[in-house]
Amino acid sequence: MGAPHPDAPVIRWIALAGAGGAAAVSAIDHFEIAGPWASIALILALLAVVGISALGFAYRRRAAAIVAEASIHALESATKRAEFDALQQELEQHKRLERQLLEAKQAAEAATLAKGEFLATMSHEIRTPLNGILPMLDLLQSSPLRPEQQELVQTAYASASQLLHIVDDILDYSKLEANGLSLESVGLNLKELVDSVMRLMEKPAENKGLRLSLRMDPALRLALRGDPTRLRQVLTNLLSNAVKFTERGTVGLNVIRLGETRTHHEIRFEVRDTGIGIAPEAIGRLFTPFSQADASTTRLYGGTGLGLAISKRIVELMGGRIGVESEPGRGSLFWFEIPLLKTVSEIQGPRAELAGARMLVLTADPALHRRLSIAIPNWGVTASFVSTTQDALDRLRSAVSRGPSWAFHILLADLGPARSTALALHRNIRRLSALDTLHIVYLQGDEPLPEELREGAGVLVASRHLGDADLRVLIASHLGSERGASSRPPVRGEPAAAEPVAPPPLPAASRLEGHVLLVEDNPVNLMVSQRLLGLMGLSCDTAANGKEALARLAATGYDAVLMDCQMPVLDGYAATRQWRRHEAAQGLARTPIIAMTANAMAGDRQRCLDAGMDDYLAKPVTRSQLEQTLALWLGTRTGAAAPSAGAAATAAAAPAAVPPGKALDRGIVDDLRDLMGEEFLQLVRVFLEDAPFHLDQLEQAARNGDIAGLVAPAHTMKSASANLGALLLSSQAKRIELGARQRTLENPRAAVAALREAWRSAERELRELLRETAPPAP
Repeated sequence: MGAPHPDAPVIRWIALAGAGGAAAVSAIDHFEIAGPWASIALILALLAVVGISALGFAYRRRAAAIVAEASIHALESATKRAEFDALQQELEQHKRLERQLLEAKQAAEAATLAKGEFLATMSHEIRTPLNGILPMLDLLQSSPLRPEQQELVQTAYASASQLLHIVDDILDYSKLEANGLSLESVGLNLKELVDSVMRLMEKPAENKGLRLSLRMDPALRLALRGDPTRLRQVLTNLLSNAVKFTERGTVGLNVIRLGETRTHHEIRFEVRDTGIGIAPEAIGRLFTPFSQADASTTRLYGGTGLGLAISKRIVELMGGRIGVESEPGRGSLFWFEIPLLKTVSEIQGPRAELAGARMLVLTADPALHRRLSIAIPNWGVTASFVSTTQDALDRLRSAVSRGPSWAFHILLADLGPARSTALALHRNIRRLSALDTLHIVYLQGDEPLPEELREGAGVLVASRHLGDADLRVLIASHLGSERGASSRPPVRGEPAAAEPVAPPPLPAASRLEGHVLLVEDNPVNLMVSQRLLGLMGLSCDTAANGKEALARLAATGYDAVLMDCQMPVLDGYAATRQWRRHEAAQGLARTPIIAMTANAMAGDRQRCLDAGMDDYLAKPVTRSQLEQTLALWLGTRTGAAAPSAGAAATAAAAPAAVPPGKALDRGIVDDLRDLMGEEFLQLVRVFLEDAPFHLDQLEQAARNGDIAGLVAPAHTMKSASANLGALLLSSQAKRIELGARQRTLENPRAAVAALREAWRSAERELRELLRETAPPAP
């Protein structure tokens, strides 16, 4: 209702006064009173008439206002009701949309899950037959074939490898799309990584008559931390694209140091080519999945259109950025910038296994000459180079005639350019008894090798495509396997990391020893694997499923197990878990179990490790991958039985008295000092600061009975101390880590006390080293 009329009190007063006057007039008239009172009463009567009229008018106006207000209120109520109804309808619509969004989300998740399962299944189904194709073709290449047959086999191998590459691209993209691709952070040597990628490109570039070039900024630190596999993948994608789209001219890689922070080095990689170039309107599509610059590109050059999209996602995961500059007909420049961690431990640097050896290198290939002339001095080897087989024979004869201190220990002969005269060189060397102790390493390309070149003691055949580090390790391992070779230095061999290159031929002499259990249900894969193991010199038993594998493991001691994962009756995961429980219950030494499976999706490797397996190989497995992995696990077992779990625990708990001056391997220290330069002292200081923290963690875990808590700090101590040459400290930490992982560490407190004692010895020598190395005060 509205407010009262503002004149209402006055009107009411006049009306009341008038009513009183009217009453007075009526009384005067009744009693016939005369005089002034009669006039006053008349006036009051007139006022009453006026007041009553005004009051009636006011109330009529108020009534009209009330009606108007009521109408307005009714209209407002109707409007509010309409608004309420509209709001209610909107809320109902929102709820309906929420339900639809939830249903769409659930459908998308179900579709993603179905897609992942489909990709996993397809990957397994494609990789399984490829595992029967690639290794078989690999074996066929090593057999005596006519040139035209060799060409056919090489073509088939290249096609199968390309199919595998396409499968890997699709899987990688699916992992990135599902955020399932994780990066690792391990030590890497940037020079060796870049060299390995450039060597991978040599053959495709040579086939097209292109010139490859590499320039690395001298200011770059080589020892870094990052994901070498994914960095290699990005570089390979960019360089292979450059080679693919360039018909003449040059493809170059430029690696530049942009700067650094307290923890990272900022590095820029540039891949430049003189190819067809890219139109400006196409550049925006380049990093889009399943896209290329032009639809005709796929028909002309092939490819999935995923390489650049994958590269972009990987670079972004690394915290970097990627881009391209190009003009049609003027070539392209693809670049990416990433931060790589500075490293304190796990440094991959030059070793001293071959220190003091003298090597004669025979090669007429300028690129290989240039590469080896840089790499070999870092091995501690004195090298001389010749370009013809006659010069090689003359240098060998001349050196041996001057006495043992001048004689060569190793002949490294490139069979590419010298292929036609290599057999004559080999026969002449064999005729000279003074060269009986000479170790010969032949670098073979893709052509078949005459069997005669493999004959005789001290002969090793390696692939021309091997990286510098892998070649060094292979030569060191070969020399180490030759007994009684007094003219060579001692060797500390180690297995080489797998390289994504054409499979190198195996030497005729077996390099591995052991008895392996092969668990595989596919007859083709079984035959291939048996053949490969036989060529490596390994004996094997077979099992068709996990149940048979457990029975064989219980009856026979094996040096290693190659375990398929998807099998009938009992799969590889369950079989491994059961065997690990049996080992723990019986106090048995841990048998290395290596997954060899066609499952290659994100998480498959971790699933194998979580089940208790020690390593993982994705099918199809190449000969070199299988051999290198087995060498890693069999190498520590060759020539001696594996210690029992109880013995390992006892050894870990036994305090080791370290003789003065023996806590550090000075050879490793010298190598690290050469690698790190001025940063060597800082590296030692950081280790001396960090180690007590890890020792405190170990002691706390031992006091609390937290066996799992011993693993991480022991692993850190093991790696960091080994890289600084504190091998006894590293060995003690390794025993603790192994005992904790296997739950066989009987006295953790005593083991950690022994580690602390080894640390004190290493610390004394490291601090003495700091005093010796520190620059003099000005």
